[in-house]
Amino acid sequence: MAMIMPPMVPVYDVNGNWAGPAGLDDFDNPVRKMTMGKDNINNYVKIIGNVFADLNIWNGISARTQFGINYGNSYSRTVDGAYVETGFRGNDKNYVRNNQSHPLNYVWTNTLSYNKSFGKHHIDAVFGSEFTRYVQEGFYASREGLYLEDRDFAGLSVATGDEIDVSSSADEYTYFSLFAKANYSYAGKYLLSATVRRDGSSLFGVNNRYGVFPAFSAGWRIKDEAFMEDADWLSDLKIRFSWGTNGSVQGLPRGYTTTPFTTNYFDTAYPIKGQATGALQSGYRRTWIGNPDLKWETTKQTDFGVDFGFFNQRLTGSFDYYYKKTNDILVQTPYIAAMGEGGEPWVNGASMNNQGVEFTVSFKSDPSSEFQWAVSANIGTYKTELTDLPSNVINKYAGDGVHDLILGRSPNSAYGLVADGIFKTQEEVDAHADQPGKAVGRIRYKDLDGDGVINETYDRTWIGCYDPDFFGGLNFDFAYKGFDLNLFFEGMFGNDVNSDWKKESDIWLFTNPAWKNHATRMLGGWSPDNPNSDIPAISNNTANQEQRFSSWFIEDGSYIKLRNIELGYTFPTKLIKKMHMSNLRLYAAAYNVFTLKKFWGDDKYTSFDPERPSYHYLTPFTFNFGINVSF
Repeated sequence: MAMIMPPMVPVYDVNGNWAGPAGLDDFDNPVRKMTMGKDNINNYVKIIGNVFADLNIWNGISARTQFGINYGNSYSRTVDGAYVETGFRGNDKNYVRNNQSHPLNYVWTNTLSYNKSFGKHHIDAVFGSEFTRYVQEGFYASREGLYLEDRDFAGLSVATGDEIDVSSSADEYTYFSLFAKANYSYAGKYLLSATVRRDGSSLFGVNNRYGVFPAFSAGWRIKDEAFMEDADWLSDLKIRFSWGTNGSVQGLPRGYTTTPFTTNYFDTAYPIKGQATGALQSGYRRTWIGNPDLKWETTKQTDFGVDFGFFNQRLTGSFDYYYKKTNDILVQTPYIAAMGEGGEPWVNGASMNNQGVEFTVSFKSDPSSEFQWAVSANIGTYKTELTDLPSNVINKYAGDGVHDLILGRSPNSAYGLVADGIFKTQEEVDAHADQPGKAVGRIRYKDLDGDGVINETYDRTWIGCYDPDFFGGLNFDFAYKGFDLNLFFEGMFGNDVNSDWKKESDIWLFTNPAWKNHATRMLGGWSPDNPNSDIPAISNNTANQEQRFSSWFIEDGSYIKLRNIELGYTFPTKLIKKMHMSNLRLYAAAYNVFTLKKFWGDDKYTSFDPERPSYHYLTPFTFNFGINVSF
């Protein structure tokens, strides 16, 4: 709000009272809101803990029970005072509001374990159960009419007004799992593991509440074989294979297996008796359509990997390939207005494949060297595609919903019009297809079907993908005579982003009213004095409909970040022993230090941080220093 408030609107008027927009719009004075609300603080208390008991029963058999709890208490009391701003904004009523929420989550786990070696054979196994319960209750209440706008006085019981608002919230769901796992190894070279789980959730109906999810893995430590004894340059070589399934609720809210109805006077009141005045009869409205056949979203995954080490583990690394297939994806379907309110059921919809590779490598200095250093890097890539798309979820994904479907593409694909630069001359405007609102300085859209008319039915296509081509990280560690330095870089490359900021920085009337403050980038928009600009001209005319989703808003989201840097010094042992310490280290660290982004080309990134292209708070630069002490 403060960013778009025009600078011609003062904070205070000539009499020292709050100033306002003076009839231009209904935005509040942001300084007034911050000042009057400075004591309205949201409080949150969190308690986390667990207790456990172990019992060694006999000959490698043991039992364990563990109970963990996570309790939160969110509460606030806000006082919204009466106010007047110069112009026409104001409220002669004041309010006090109370809001509380109490979420409780606890987990009770019980296991029976067996661990035993027989010569070169080793086996360990565990059988257990786990019960999880989440419950939340909360309430909200407000009342108008405070005699004193003072937090020491303001409370619901002392407010005297007739405007009262009371509501409550509640949520509860449970999980119950039975699981078993067994690991076997022979001579530390041949490794086998098998797991089976039976998971149940109250989020599903009784017919599909439980799912069974097996998994197994195998490994072979080749370096320990006799035929590898002469390979002194090779210090480790191991191959791995695994296959398994797991289930997910994928954000499914509670209660979507049934169809609830609710009443609300303002939503459901109707003069069913034909009365013209007086109280109306309140009915019920549907909240959503239930689906009793909902079941677990299931993913089957196959992995193959290799671990290696050379030169006495100075050079180490790993390579992994994985393939995942997800079926019965949980999704809330769109619906036509003719279905009435609450028409969006959750269903088990599309299927999706995901495959990728990841590679890690690290190299460190000679352990006998006084100056120690190590470098490690990782790089990976993946590809995701939807393989099955039932008709009832087609419109949940990008595409035209009829012919140009997302099948065979990533679910993170973008679909829209293709922006083809700016009309620079009247000749270009006249030669282009029929595009309502076209004019010099406006965005030009491609006529993909060649019918001479620009429309969103036939001239949209696939304009980007938010998945990266590859991602990676680079880590450096240095140590010398008590000093240590760590730097961690992270990057993502080849991914497109939908830049929400460009809607504000390039389009005069996208969401920001004309008289509000705008981004300075617009000053470089097309004009007769700036005919080569690639930014639309400033105009109050919206006939060209440039708010439509198009490739204009798709930009390259590649970036490299210096995520962390930390410098420390550990004092010599001889010195700190005199102070009865076992360790003393001072350090200074910075986080989110800088970001490199693409600044060239037609798809350059024009906003602030490509990692957060939507309307989010930017990740801040953080600096701290501290001391680590051990006795």
